[in-house]
Amino acid sequence: MGMQFLNTQVSGTQVTQVGNVSLYFIGDIYGRLDKLTDLLAEIDFDIDDPQSSIQFVKLVFCGNLIASHQPAQTDAAAIEHIALLNFIKRLVDEGYAYCLLGINEFNAIGWSKHHPITDEPLVSASKLALNSDSLSQQGPFFLSLFDPADESIYQWIDWFMSLPLFLDFGHIRAVHACWDQQTITALAPYIEPSHALSQQYWPCAFDKDHSLNHALNIILNYPTFELTEQHPHYLLTVPVIVAHYPLDSFPDIQNEYLACVNYNAAVANYPLVSFAWHQGRKKQLEDACVSDNAQLSLGEFCFIDQPTPEEQIASGVEALLAMMIKQLPKVDISPEALCQFQQQVDLCLWQDWDPSEQFPNARYRNQYQTFIEPIAQLALAMDSEQLCAYLAILARYQLEIENDNLENRCLKVAFKLTRLAAHALKH
Repeated sequence: MGMQFLNTQVSGTQVTQVGNVSLYFIGDIYGRLDKLTDLLAEIDFDIDDPQSSIQFVKLVFCGNLIASHQPAQTDAAAIEHIALLNFIKRLVDEGYAYCLLGINEFNAIGWSKHHPITDEPLVSASKLALNSDSLSQQGPFFLSLFDPADESIYQWIDWFMSLPLFLDFGHIRAVHACWDQQTITALAPYIEPSHALSQQYWPCAFDKDHSLNHALNIILNYPTFELTEQHPHYLLTVPVIVAHYPLDSFPDIQNEYLACVNYNAAVANYPLVSFAWHQGRKKQLEDACVSDNAQLSLGEFCFIDQPTPEEQIASGVEALLAMMIKQLPKVDISPEALCQFQQQVDLCLWQDWDPSEQFPNARYRNQYQTFIEPIAQLALAMDSEQLCAYLAILARYQLEIENDNLENRCLKVAFKLTRLAAHALKH
């Protein structure tokens, strides 16, 4: 199944038709098949299961399938270039995915292919490849996996050469590093309808005196990601997904028209990240159901073990409250008096606090049982302010309850319990 294109053109590019599916843009993989497998399991994408999300999802790989070098932070065994490439090529060939050319694949082409006239490798002659100072003198790490006489490498080099330089889905676009509309338009004479570079122009691609080399340097290896008034991304009018720039933050969009999906998957404890763009969200834009500037915020990032803000806050609050109780001073109270006081706490929480407002329904009588002991300890410390805060935080962030009278109710209960605690400590 190959790509399908509209007959019309938008801004000088063929628009790729995807139908009524969601697009999942996947960042730089750097040979980490294990992380791709984990990510696809997370989004329930299984080409051997017709009931999985393959029914309504297409993947878009944004380049750098291979690593430029063996990262210091990971084991060599964790990188599975050939198995990864076989899998992704199958996804592309069978119509489950699209795949862009990345700078690492581009450099692998340059180190492997020879000039048709001079017969010299395209990047070792006097005219070098993109940003040649960054190229290893030993060649890309991927090439070291093959013996010099092993011609099987060329099936992958030829496949890299067939990959599109960018993709335009009409409502959203993708490129490895930078979408500069002037550059995209200037590339038109050099590319196929699929947006792959035409075969005859590959020598020019590595000639740094040629305008094609300059254009490819912009879209595959633009030097900065920071948005300034001079950056080509500053005036985007259609959302664009890029990769290339290894980010070290929690995944988020840069603005309503730009998102990056490279979050350092080469590093051992960093996940492979994707950005999901759903057709239903796209229809919202078309139907003007959202504000004019609402674009990429309608999408969502996906990665393995992805926490939600609610989960993170609830977990953090639980830890803080536990630490708060642990640091309380021990009080001198008899076991009998403590037991009697805890019974009073139980009754007070049920009748007076009850943030879920279930009193007097007997079915919910025991819902606050797990909180009796820490609340009793806090009350016995005779600090009504801390107890009031504890009750409010517990209700709002662990029980996830909101009501208009919560703070006032917590204040009254804290005051009552500290009075009861004072009486218990006297006996």
